[in-house]
Amino acid sequence: MPAASAADTGDTTLDIRMARLRRLVGTDEGFFLLALHSFVESFICDVFPSYKYASSFPVLLWDFRDFLKANRKAESQDLQAVTRIAKEHPTANKVRHGFLPLGKEEAVAATYNFLGFCRASGIVHPFLDTLKASLNVWDEKVSPIQKSQELGRLKFDLFLAQRENKKLLQQAAAARDAEAKAEQLESDLKQRAAELSRERARAEGKSDRVDVLRAELNNLTQQKKGLTDELAKFRDLNLYVEHLNRFTIYTRTRRDYERSFMRLTAEQQAALDAITPGHDYLVRGGAGTGKTIVLLHAYGRARRELFARSTVLLTYTTTLVKYDRYLAELLKASEDPTLIQTADSFFRARLRTIDPSWNVDYGAVETLAKRWNTTGFMTDGELATELEDFLLANMVSRTEYVEDRVARRGMRQPLSKDQRALVWEIRDLVVGAMEDRGLFSKNYSRIKIIEAIGDDGTSAVSDENAVPGDAAGPRRAATDAIDLAFVDESQDLTAVDLKALKLLCRGGIIMAGDSGQAIYGLGSPYKRAGIDISGRTRILRTDFRTTCPIHDLAEKYRELCAPDVDGDAVTTHAFREGPSPELYRAGTREDLLKLLVEKASLFIEKLGYDPENITVLAPSKTDVGLIQDKLSRRGIKSANIRDDSFSFAAEGLVRVTTLHSSKGLDFPVVLLYLPSLPIAGEYDPTSADALARNLIYVAMTRAMDNLNVFVMEEAREKAITELVEVMSGMGTGTP
Repeated sequence: MPAASAADTGDTTLDIRMARLRRLVGTDEGFFLLALHSFVESFICDVFPSYKYASSFPVLLWDFRDFLKANRKAESQDLQAVTRIAKEHPTANKVRHGFLPLGKEEAVAATYNFLGFCRASGIVHPFLDTLKASLNVWDEKVSPIQKSQELGRLKFDLFLAQRENKKLLQQAAAARDAEAKAEQLESDLKQRAAELSRERARAEGKSDRVDVLRAELNNLTQQKKGLTDELAKFRDLNLYVEHLNRFTIYTRTRRDYERSFMRLTAEQQAALDAITPGHDYLVRGGAGTGKTIVLLHAYGRARRELFARSTVLLTYTTTLVKYDRYLAELLKASEDPTLIQTADSFFRARLRTIDPSWNVDYGAVETLAKRWNTTGFMTDGELATELEDFLLANMVSRTEYVEDRVARRGMRQPLSKDQRALVWEIRDLVVGAMEDRGLFSKNYSRIKIIEAIGDDGTSAVSDENAVPGDAAGPRRAATDAIDLAFVDESQDLTAVDLKALKLLCRGGIIMAGDSGQAIYGLGSPYKRAGIDISGRTRILRTDFRTTCPIHDLAEKYRELCAPDVDGDAVTTHAFREGPSPELYRAGTREDLLKLLVEKASLFIEKLGYDPENITVLAPSKTDVGLIQDKLSRRGIKSANIRDDSFSFAAEGLVRVTTLHSSKGLDFPVVLLYLPSLPIAGEYDPTSADALARNLIYVAMTRAMDNLNVFVMEEAREKAITELVEVMSGMGTGTP
């Protein structure tokens, strides 16, 4: 769209309107918001006169946004600003009709949306730079909401409304129908009134048609009165939505703003500056402290400075790879997205370079353990876990296991020396079978790479032994070192992962991880892998992701129900205010899903969240499918973030995934669906409970602004009942 300063509305008109806005800046916040909306309406109607006949201001904006979208006239984030202005209008109406006072934060949020509208519309004017400068209030990195006594009272009002959240949510469908009827009735009234006016003018007020229209208009007026009484029944629901809308507009807009530049805080910058090439380094911190952002900044800096020298960024899941690639693109940290990959794909490629006939079979140990399980004291699953997740993952030697009887943390039962010796014999059989087939389990494939490199970091393949056609050439190529390795969520990698990576890396491993989340292992995986991070660890303690209520709930849950296994948890603090997490309970899964879908609808239709800002976390793949089906039936499109085709840049789709796949990600709104827990592995009850609690903790801390938890009324699993207990004790959810 051409710049509006030179055409369309005319220079003089635009200057006059901007001057009026300038005089209102810093005065009454409510009148300033009204002025911004009046400017928007007048601009659209001047440029597109036909839009004057839109039935309402929101409809005017929807039409204008559709025009911009269809003609590719604006960036996505600016189109979202147009949408937010439409959703902001009920607040403006409260000022217009109820003389509602607003706070400075609401004026700032409205200013941010207005600037997005101007960019989308091609409006250029010097005054916009002044408005943009006023957004520096966000740079203080403290919550403006905490400064406002008005919003302190609002928080209490919202708390009172949330106590009836289930009852209010159950009214949502009926309220929607009533509002649709009211909107249609209002349209019919306008149409009949206009027709009556034209007929009176034509027939001088004396015609049968005038009488008919007058009767129809009277009938519609009576219907409107009756419908007004019906809508009054939903007063509490409307108040709840109004309070939640005013409370979330700040966090929603603030996050949009921060995403536009992804700046580092002083704490994060200090952690970045302390990274020294040639040394291992760990950025530690709890959920939401920005470990991944620091890592990506370090990765981007290395790519710019090293140019053609080799770097790689590894993480544990394909979902997190897609997310890190998305963030790296925002930060312009890498021109080659393929350098960000899973540890599995990285090591598999190295393995096949050593010997192209070799491959990874992730179910190898499970299959072979079942064949040779003669223990009588272990199930097939327990034996497979012992072999793969303990012995191979930690590179445990026979001396450590049988003679020294090293502690087996997390397993269901203790083993005698003779029992361990039998397990080791089976371990040798399993390893021998994998060697014969050239198909290795995940952890044993790493051991094969370590053997090819040599424990001292030099290739185990000697040049002097190389002959034409043998494997020495490919093996030397596989063991060629990389300059720098970056690892996101490093606590998820095993000791054997880290050991292989350490031997492959000349310039050090830069890691970001949340300590204290390992349940099953053998001491520190870093130390066992030969990684020295003593004196080269930085701790991030400020949670910039979540609001204070979400952070406090998560920490209370972890503190009371899932204490850190190693006693090494990082204490963090949050600073952003926001609405309290909400708890919903139902007697059946069907009813629980209905509540979840209604809440998703409320966030989209009433609160103005873009669908992609809402994520549902569920226990299993089956639950994910059911949720997507229910959302579809409600007319809400969704996407499973685990699908190969999914992109974090996609818009207009509610995101759905499993709890396990959410690690390392963040979302403005999280609907945590917990009718049950995911199936646990072969661990002792204490460790299994700790794993379940940790999984719930991770899921809760994905939420930035809003957290809603959905559980069964007769929940029996300990980790869930304790969550309900903690939420109820903090005054959250239904009575």
